[in-house]
This record gives sequence, C-alpha cells and structure tokens, in this order.
Amino acid sequence: MLSTVLVLLAAVLAPVAVVASWADDQVGDTDRYVATVAPLAAEPAVQDAVIRRITDEVVGRLDIVGATEVAVDALADRNLPPRAQALLLSLSVPLATQVNDVVEEQVTRLVRSEQFEQAWTNANREAHTQVVALLTGEGNDVVATRGGTVSVNLATLIDTVKARLVDRGFALAGAIPEVDAEFTIVQSADLSRAQSAFRLLDAASTVLPWLAVALLLAGVAVSRSRRRTVVVGCLAVAVAIGLLGAGLNVARLFYLDAVPPEQLPPNAAAAIFDAVVVFIRVALRSVLVLFLALAVAAWVSGPGPLATSVRGAFSRGVDGARGGMARAGVDTGPVGTALHQHVVAIRWGVLGVALLVYVMAPHPTGTFSAVVVGVALLVLLVIEVLARPGTSTPADSPADSLADG
Repeated sequence: MLSTVLVLLAAVLAPVAVVASWADDQVGDTDRYVATVAPLAAEPAVQDAVIRRITDEVVGRLDIVGATEVAVDALADRNLPPRAQALLLSLSVPLATQVNDVVEEQVTRLVRSEQFEQAWTNANREAHTQVVALLTGEGNDVVATRGGTVSVNLATLIDTVKARLVDRGFALAGAIPEVDAEFTIVQSADLSRAQSAFRLLDAASTVLPWLAVALLLAGVAVSRSRRRTVVVGCLAVAVAIGLLGAGLNVARLFYLDAVPPEQLPPNAAAAIFDAVVVFIRVALRSVLVLFLALAVAAWVSGPGPLATSVRGAFSRGVDGARGGMARAGVDTGPVGTALHQHVVAIRWGVLGVALLVYVMAPHPTGTFSAVVVGVALLVLLVIEVLARPGTSTPADSPADSLADG
C-alpha cells in the first residue's frame, strides 16, 4: 500500500516538475527565453496583428478628414468658389483611404523585414529582465500587466514608421505626437492567479524533479515486488505526462475562447500560446520516452512468459551472430573473455552512462532521449555479441540483470 502511494505521488509530481523546470528556464535563462519569443517576429499571424495595430494608431492620429476641412476653410477665406470647396471636401474620404494604404505599406515593409525580426530578438535579449514581466507580473516600460491584460509597447515601432513617412515626403506624419500604443499579448481574467502559480513553480523548480525521483525510488524500495513496481511506476509517470500534454491542448482551446478577438486575433493568440508552451511540450516528450524505455526494460527482465520469450529470442539472435563470427574465423579472444567475466558490471555501466548523459543534457528532447536509449541498446548488443561464444545462455540474457524479483 505504501509503495502504491509513493509511486502515485511521484507520478503526480513528475508533470508538475516539468512545468516548474520550464518556469525556471523562462526566468533564469536569457537564451532560452529568446528562443521562445524570437519565432513570434516571423509568425505571419502575429505580424498581421502588429501591422493592423500600428496602422490604426498612425492613421487615427493623422485625421486626414479634419486636415482637409481645415485646408478648405483656409481657402474659403481666400474666396474659394463654393463648388470648389464642396469638391475638395468630397475628396477627403478617398484621400484618407489612400493615406491609409500608404501607411499600411510602410508598416508592412517594416514588420516583414529582417530589421523587425532582428530588433525584436535584440530587444528581448538586452531587456530580458523586463520582458519576463510577461510571466512574473511585474510591469515596466516595455511590458505592461494590468487588468488581466499583458501588452507590449509599440512606441518605438511607431516612431520608425513616422520617420519613414516623413522621408517619403509625407510631412503631416511629423506632426504626430508621441504614441503610447500597446499590443495585447495575453487577455485573461485569471492572469494574476496564473502569475502567482508561475512564481511558486519557479521557486520549486530545483526541488520538484528530485523529489519525484526520490518518491519513485522509495516506492520501489519498500515494495515486495520491485520489478513490478518499477513497471507500474514508470507507466504511471508516462500516463501523467501524457495527461499534461492533453491538458495543454484543452487549455489552448479555453485560452483562445477567452481572448477577445478585438484585442488579439485568434490566429495570433494561437501562435503566441504555442510559442510560450513549446518547450513544455519538448520536455514532456523527453520524459515520456525515458520512462517508457525504463518500463519496457523492467518488464523484459521479468519472469512472465512473454518477457521470457523475448529474452530467449534475443539470446538466440546473439548466439546466431556469434556462430556467424566463428564460421568467419573471427575470434574475440581475451577481449571476449573479459567481457563475459564482467558482463553484468558492464551492462549496468552502460545504462549508468546513458542515464548520466540524459541528466546532464541541458534541455533533452524526445528525439534526444530516443537516440540515447537506442545507442545504449546498440552498445549492449555489441557487448553481447563480442563476448566469448558459449559463455552466455538465454537464462543469462542482458535483461535478466536489469532488475531483481
């Protein structure tokens, strides 16, 4: 009973530990944070939303219709014929549309250019402590958080657009005052609670992974059937990881439904959500591959008829390879003898190195985990084949030494 409780606690803590490690990465690792937000600068949906926001801000402050009316009034004082006045006033709306197109063209060129992507990346790298306010809830000049909204100030980009318009001879743009417009990134009534949870996870990020592993090992240690507990425990962790992955997909739907379209278009909101959680998904795949591999290894080492058949087939394959080497005149000699004499220690050494490589990797992915597992299995296979022929039997297969009964 105690072992079951410990294993279940480990399974519950495992996905929480993954999220906590992600939270710590976003705050403590500048490169990791930049890798998260940099792709957003090239995301078409985000670019389109930024273009619309900047264009609306600039055009709204130009007031072409009002400027036309002022010009007509000035000309009327100079005895401009009424018909000419009416004609000029009728041109104000088409003129405003034309100006909107000109402004949008300049904004689009800026946002679609490498200049925008580079500026976006540099700004996030140089002001990392400010940009992470998006997650910690600490407002500043670059990122603001209030009323359940997280937004980025567009003043710098608007100033660049104004300068471009003036350079093209559109002098009226130079009269636009400083614009303190913002681009909404997140809109949620639960933002404050999410930020509190984020800070808690960030603080616990160092402890939770080791605590989850310790609970799993403790559950195995007190169990009367350790091999079975290893299998059940690893599968429980894998299921919990899978549930968290599914939970992210559900959370995505709720998030997109909660974001007001007038604040942030759904496609842009989806791109931002996917960028923020991308490294959680990567970590989940990595842990999933690792624990599934451990579960399979523990199962294969068990006494069940199917596991025994698998070990027997593997041993027959190894014996066949050895026989082929012998018929080809290949003799492993003292190397083969030494491998056979120390085969158990070598097996555990290979597995230990593989686990160390995984643990030491800064941000292992699912592919990385699969490669580590595959290389370890290949090395174990080579060791078995090179061992001196006749020194290994199906009952003494590699899997028999992976766990005790």
